[in-house]
Amino acid sequence: MRAYTAEDLKLFEEIKNGRTFDSTSEMPEIYRKNLMNLLWMQADSEYAGGLGYMPWIAKAPNAHERVLVAQIVKDEMRHAHVIYNILNDLGEKTHEHMLAHEFDWRIPEDLANIGFSRAKKDKRVNIFYYNITYWEDFCLFNFLMDRAAGHVLEDTLNSSYLPWKNAIGTICKEEHMHLAHGDKTVKLMAQDPEKKAFLQERLNLWWPRVMNTFGKSTGGANDIYQKLGLKNRSNADVRAAFVKEIEEKCAEWGLVVPEYIESEQPLEYTLS
Repeated sequence: MRAYTAEDLKLFEEIKNGRTFDSTSEMPEIYRKNLMNLLWMQADSEYAGGLGYMPWIAKAPNAHERVLVAQIVKDEMRHAHVIYNILNDLGEKTHEHMLAHEFDWRIPEDLANIGFSRAKKDKRVNIFYYNITYWEDFCLFNFLMDRAAGHVLEDTLNSSYLPWKNAIGTICKEEHMHLAHGDKTVKLMAQDPEKKAFLQERLNLWWPRVMNTFGKSTGGANDIYQKLGLKNRSNADVRAAFVKEIEEKCAEWGLVVPEYIESEQPLEYTLS
């Protein structure tokens, strides 16, 4: 990690005291670089997520669920469009970027675990490299990942970058609708003796993948994101808030939250 300069420290203090930026602002390089990292990560994740959900419009178990999945796909695509437009306003070439990457590509092996790594050169959060193989996976994705995304995005409601702050409110509301679908369907499956065992098996599979999306608890870029007013909390704090909610719901429904040991997440997939 680079040492902070006097200019950096001055910027941190100004942001702490309320300084904000918009697309017309002259941004210090340290600010623009870290803002871009977060915007690209969200935009690519929303887009890849929507593509991963799309097959379940046809594969959902009934007409009602197909309508709900279609709405979720529509929301994710709209979220991606909103964030890509913010990047466009910053001079980025998002259309060329979207054409240059395989956002519908997924890791072929269902049990592969890539830890904290990315499997391709796009910027999606790495959980979006995994296949959604079963309906249980889709519902767990809503239950787990949409809740995790909601916790992460809550910090952006106070972002020092105003276009992002202004866009995120509606996105957060829609993510809460998605996780409500996950809560409802996972609860019903947990109460079904014929489905509960398989649901627990899939929860065991997805749990470390979701937990890895929060990033490492120590080190990494989160410290600078906080100093720049792009995030409010540490990765550990956001993860803890998420885990508390999941543990409460799983305890109520008779599901077991698997143990997660951050330092032992392996890299089993050969990255391309």
